[in-house]
Amino acid sequence: MDSPIHFESRGPIGVLTLNRPERLNAIDFAMLRGLRAFFDDRQRDFATRVIVITGAGRGFCAGLDLKASGNEGQWQPDTGPVQNLLTFQEDIAELTMKMRNCPQPIIAAVNGPATGGGLSIAIASDMRIGTENARFACSYLNLGLGGADVGSSYFLPKIVGSAYAAEMLYSGRIIDAAEAKEMALITRIVSQEDLVPAAVAIAEGIVRKASPLGLRLTKQVLNETINGIPLDTALKLENRSQALASQTADAAEARSAWFEKRDPQWRDS
Repeated sequence: MDSPIHFESRGPIGVLTLNRPERLNAIDFAMLRGLRAFFDDRQRDFATRVIVITGAGRGFCAGLDLKASGNEGQWQPDTGPVQNLLTFQEDIAELTMKMRNCPQPIIAAVNGPATGGGLSIAIASDMRIGTENARFACSYLNLGLGGADVGSSYFLPKIVGSAYAAEMLYSGRIIDAAEAKEMALITRIVSQEDLVPAAVAIAEGIVRKASPLGLRLTKQVLNETINGIPLDTALKLENRSQALASQTADAAEARSAWFEKRDPQWRDS
């Protein structure tokens, strides 16, 4: 049986592929366990500096696999139905926390439908690009549920603004690639064959110019400012980052490379 996720290391860049193409990469128990473990493992993965996440086949991720979930038994063994459901809800929601807390910036390469939990994976990423086949929706209200789930009420307003976020959450309608780019849900539209290469090229530009420690510190600061901290706290975090990064060997190498008009040779030291 194929693994529900596949990770390919390309030097400092990792490509994570959601790998249930026959189900538009919908999330079943095995995929959720794999994704949670994957992002936990990135905490001390200093070799991987940027992650690209995409989907196999014609979909990015169609959210929770409703057909599979009814046949997979208990998520949390030896609990009642309420405790089991709440634990599953907490664990799938916590996936977005794990994505934000992993030190590597994440680029979502959206090759098709990104709906429900799949939308949440895309918007928990740092950047998003897509193909003309990219589609976005959170149709929870249409299923008799609350309109927001897995962090969508948190991330969407910060990415597209409150009015677009409200429209998506209240209506559940499908947003195509052109509209997604207009509202800045994705930053560019590329062809299917160019999607992952384009995302990897963005990642290569980052790792070529950004020191490893500087990149990790920058994601930490961005996470805190997105959460809504006061200016003085943001300045303190930035000051800490500059003081730490400036004392590394990589900082000295960056200055030499600047004057010598070449790319730095990073050592993460």
